Amino acid sequence: MADIYDIRGKVAVITGGGTSMGLLAAQNLVALGAKVVIGDISNLGPAAIAEINQSANAHVATFHHCDVADPAMLHSLIDFAIAEFGQLDILINNAGILDKPWQHDPTGESARRCIDINIRGLIDGTNHALHYWSQDEKSQGVVINLSSLAGHVPMEFMATYAATKAAIAHYTKCLSTLAPKVRVNAVAPGGVNTNFILADHLGLDHFCVTYSGLLEPQTVVDQIIRLIQDTTMAGDVIVIRNNQPHEVCDRPKSSVVEKMLIELAEANKNKKN
Repeated sequence: MADIYDIRGKVAVITGGGTSMGLLAAQNLVALGAKVVIGDISNLGPAAIAEINQSANAHVATFHHCDVADPAMLHSLIDFAIAEFGQLDILINNAGILDKPWQHDPTGESARRCIDINIRGLIDGTNHALHYWSQDEKSQGVVINLSSLAGHVPMEFMATYAATKAAIAHYTKCLSTLAPKVRVNAVAPGGVNTNFILADHLGLDHFCVTYSGLLEPQTVVDQIIRLIQDTTMAGDVIVIRNNQPHEVCDRPKSSVVEKMLIELAEANKNKKN
């Protein structure tokens, strides 16, 4: 049996953690004995933090306002966690946004913002954490990246988002050689039952959503916890699909991708008809 990374006493930073799946990950980590620092551009975090601390009857969570597209704010988030709790052990790069279809993005601003948050911010935060861990030869760290099934299946209605998620998966694989000092892994879920899916160009009635169904956030968080705890996993990407076995792979087999593309195209055709 693989050695299990003990989460008790560890300090985790979660970007985009003020609501939804990021907040759920924070709650799960605290339940396992960790302390968490939630970074979010939204100001919804403080109330959630108070509830976490009250439930734990201890100061185990705190909030720091952060726009991950701003390098200074992102570095400040990580430095704040170290100052607040004395260390950094886990970084969960959860922050992410959708782009708009190109027809509705004449200046490209939506695409640029998507790139800045989804991939530039993720790499910048990871680099800052890696430099912190490199200062002490005994220190170890875990990074969990949020990729997406969209990174494996081309989706023209959110092309920039899909491209960033493909980049995240590849970036994760590229850092596999940092183990065992730093283990970098990623989850790549399909559609998740959060407000994220309610974007104007998606929605619950979108053919892609009705075709694949929705994952519950806890299903994704369970795999995040798995990637943190399992010390044999480094550079791994877990593809999470509704009602199907979770697949640990570089990317789904070509036959799987081809089948999904055909089925998605057929679903889209039927929707238009």
